[in-house]
This record gives sequence, structure tokens and C-alpha cells, in this order.
Amino acid sequence: MRRSVRDAIVGFTVIGGIIGFASTALWLRGVRLGSNHWILIARFNDAAGLAERSPVTYRGILVGSVQSITVTPEAVVAELEINNADLRLPLPVTATVRAGSLLGGDAQVALISRGAPLPQDAPFPRGADCQPTRQLCNGGTVVGRVAPSFSTVTATMQERLVQVQDE
Repeated sequence: MRRSVRDAIVGFTVIGGIIGFASTALWLRGVRLGSNHWILIARFNDAAGLAERSPVTYRGILVGSVQSITVTPEAVVAELEINNADLRLPLPVTATVRAGSLLGGDAQVALISRGAPLPQDAPFPRGADCQPTRQLCNGGTVVGRVAPSFSTVTATMQERLVQVQDE
């Protein structure tokens, strides 16, 4: 009897270790069970240092992250995962890539909504009754742009100087 109890404890410890390792590995890969996230596609002409897992903010609050980036001949397409299931964004919405600080740093995406506020009873982005003509819905696409930074201002100044020199 004593040996079987010891064997059971060792067996349960090994099984617990395997489950803990697998759960940690899945958590590190970004797998979340029961999460209410929704997906948004942003198309940029220039991604300016954007990377996978870069933060996505709305009005300065972290609301998601960049899941994947694909480079096509027409644009840089970023798939954004929004973790806030009740975030309702009235159209038009733009996504701006900007540096984390004035001196540079990691790039992040800022969502900017310039539409009229939605009513309190507006449908959620993942809802079947979401209105893609009035608000941003799950799987929707937004136009992206790059915010001015020190390097873009310097490049613009250089172009202007060359233009003036040619004239």
C-alpha cells in the first residue's frame, strides 16, 4: 500500500509538471482560452519600425497588440488584435504608427477615431448586428499612416534642400 501511494504521488507530480510546461508554452505563444478579442487589419505605406507584438493604443490606453505583419507590393499589412471586446469605434478610423517617445524607441500603433460618438446601445464589434458602415467591426480594414518623427522630418528637409539646390 505504501509503495502505491508513493507511485501515485510521483505520477501526479510528473503529469502536473507536463501540464504546467504545456500551459506556459501556450501562454508564451499567445494562446488565450475564452478571450474576447477581435481582429482589425491596418494597411500602411510605411510601417516605420513596427514589429509583431507592438502595442496598439486608443486614446493613450493599451487595447491590443500587433499579431502579424505581411509585406505586399502595395502596402504593409498588419493584423491587429484588440483585447477589449466592448471597444466600439465610430468610422472613420485611422491607424498611426508612431515612436514610443520623442527620441525614438519602439514603434506602436495608435487608433484614431474621428466619427461622431456611437449610441450606448450600439452593437459590439464581434456581434452579428455590427454595422460596418457606421463603426469598425471584427475583420474590418483601416488606413494606416506614419506620424512625423525626427528621421522623417530630416528626410523631408533633405529633399527640400536638394530641390532648392536644383532650382
